[in-house]
Amino acid sequence: MNVPAHQVGLNPEQLRAVTAVSGPLLILAGAGSGKTRVLTRRIAELIHQGVPPENLLAVTFTNKAAQEMKARVAELVGEQGSQIWVSTFHSTCARILRVDIEPLGWTRRFAIYDDDDQLRLLREIVGGLGFDKSVVSPREILGQIDHYKNRGQAPDDVVRTLRARVNDPLLRIWREYADALRAADALDFNDLIGTTVRLLTEHPEVLAKWRDRFRFVMVDEYQDTNKGQYDLLRLLTAEHGNLGVVGDDDQSIYGFRGADVTNILNFQRDWPHALVVRLEQNYRSTANILTLANAVVAKNPNRLEKSLWTEAAAGARINLFMAETPAEEAKWVARAILQLKRFGHELGQIAIIYRTNSISRSFEGALRDHRIAYRIVGGKKFYERREVRDLLAYLRLVVNPADDAAFLRVVNVPSRGFGTKSLQALRDEAAVRGEPLLPTAQRKASSHKGLAAFVAVHEELTRAARDEDPPQLIERLIQRSGYAAMLEEDKDERDQLSQDARSRLENLAELVRDAGSFEPPSEALLPMERLTAWLDRIALAADTDEIPAGGEVTLMTVHSSKGLEYPVVFVVQMSEGIFPHARSAELGLDEERRLAYVAFTRAMNRLIISRSRQLPSFGGRGGDQAAPSQFLLGLPAEVCEGDLPDSTPAQAEPSADVRAKRLAAFVERRQGRGVEPTDDEFPAWARPRSALAPASETPRVLLEIESIEELGRGVRVHHPRFGTGAILHRKGSQVQVAFERGGPRWISIGGSELHRVADG
Repeated sequence: MNVPAHQVGLNPEQLRAVTAVSGPLLILAGAGSGKTRVLTRRIAELIHQGVPPENLLAVTFTNKAAQEMKARVAELVGEQGSQIWVSTFHSTCARILRVDIEPLGWTRRFAIYDDDDQLRLLREIVGGLGFDKSVVSPREILGQIDHYKNRGQAPDDVVRTLRARVNDPLLRIWREYADALRAADALDFNDLIGTTVRLLTEHPEVLAKWRDRFRFVMVDEYQDTNKGQYDLLRLLTAEHGNLGVVGDDDQSIYGFRGADVTNILNFQRDWPHALVVRLEQNYRSTANILTLANAVVAKNPNRLEKSLWTEAAAGARINLFMAETPAEEAKWVARAILQLKRFGHELGQIAIIYRTNSISRSFEGALRDHRIAYRIVGGKKFYERREVRDLLAYLRLVVNPADDAAFLRVVNVPSRGFGTKSLQALRDEAAVRGEPLLPTAQRKASSHKGLAAFVAVHEELTRAARDEDPPQLIERLIQRSGYAAMLEEDKDERDQLSQDARSRLENLAELVRDAGSFEPPSEALLPMERLTAWLDRIALAADTDEIPAGGEVTLMTVHSSKGLEYPVVFVVQMSEGIFPHARSAELGLDEERRLAYVAFTRAMNRLIISRSRQLPSFGGRGGDQAAPSQFLLGLPAEVCEGDLPDSTPAQAEPSADVRAKRLAAFVERRQGRGVEPTDDEFPAWARPRSALAPASETPRVLLEIESIEELGRGVRVHHPRFGTGAILHRKGSQVQVAFERGGPRWISIGGSELHRVADG
């Protein structure tokens, strides 16, 4: 019997997953187990079984992953692959909204605001409402809004579930922000999924159309889905049940942005007849690396049972190294990299992985001192460079004339003599008329030469956009806007084009090339539709979409390393308070352990774990004594070599009473000097370690919290998970609690979780 090409070379479990066509399917795919291969070949199997490609939807989390999936599908099924929707969640929602958003009050030309646009708008709103920006931080407000949106919550939900006051600064600003977005015919990044869910929920005829379109839905990295993404998938698949998800609960590491690991843990509850396939054979790492990674993550109590294995050799033992100071640790890592290079390893095969970005500084310095080329993932992206953002703003205004953020960015770039006073007058008139800034500018153009020049450029670009493809339109923009002339005037002391100007002109040329290489979702799109699709792709780009291949050592956080692999990996600063992080209590130690598992399983052949006896210093203070990360305790000795810590913590834990008294005294000393301590400044012994000790005994009498005003400083409260503690601070709808066992942590006030402890 002839076996289809897409079934060749699969192991038994992979083949079982690929050939499971109808009904709900959960593929538990451990790290390095070939999940992308299985996902793409399952798509080929569906087409082989006669499913029309236009009825398939495959969703993942990054553009890079989507592009890789598209390319692999095209290799398997040929031209039919172009008819399959393969995209990120946000791109999928943007495409749906571009077709059907109008019933909700936006136009199909809506703008998508990125972080920079959002911050500009929030700064205006915070100032306009009379708040002191040093007290009410626009960036913090944006973080809180994103936090709630990622959990599917609106301002009214926050009032209802968290008992927040209606006039809470966050809620006032959020409502003004939402109104401003609507007036600008715009959505922000986190609105895309929630707005799509709302559209499908409120308009059954629209849901019926898209449900009929997507008869089979596949999802990659299902463990990273949040509430909105979960709701979207349920809406699209509830009727036919053809939902296939691939994921690994052991790699769920995005709780901070709303990812809910229970989505994958409860898949069989949601779909009782689901087929579950476990992919446990690893094709990436040596047996020793897998033994160590399994030993760490197996300690998590709530996980779907699986254990990675490999046919590969045991490989080198995992090397553990301890330095005296963080600086010495960084120097040791640099010297080790030079030694690896002498043994034949290319620098591009080596990665240094750390828990937070702040750790990178000492390692960057050591690499520079040893003349080792390196790159940092998560630095300034191409699309965030000033000149690129300027041109994109011009183009966004062509697509959406109501985009006030784009107008404000470029109305005086290059300078047209349109100063602050003139701009404010324009804004005042637009506000009185209740219209966007561009129509007002068009009306007032005859009264100001510079404004007239800007309006003329916009009108020319708008006409040209109907006929010219994006690359030609951008070239026209660079010249007609005066942007090229502005850069060409930037000369150095020798009257030559400055290095900065040359670099920026090269970036503009690269933008033209980028637009030319863009593959639209359909060849039938008109030029303006191509422009819109290209701008959407840029607005939805992720940090890891721009990781270049090169001959340098790569430095990155664990979160950035997800989905990548390197022959040699250094996981550094593995100390308590660093990894696991001092604030690990916010998301739970389980997620920190999963982060360690992800970091370790990036390594293919060599894994080196380092730490130091001291924690890095904060604010110029000397580093506190560091205990080894608890994730390094009790590791299988047979796969390790070097400075393996004892099986018990190096420093004795003070009693709960002693810790509580020390913590209170520490906070009092800091506040007595008028300084609010940050979590990173708490002494190592006071930092949260929720898994090291059980929650304290539940007090006999607990009271419901009727009002947030009850929770003043010093009030004793109880949390069913974290135990008993005292209020340190209150901020908006959150309080910082010094728990007797676990140190300080921020808790949202809501539901029935937090109770007040009765006096006496």
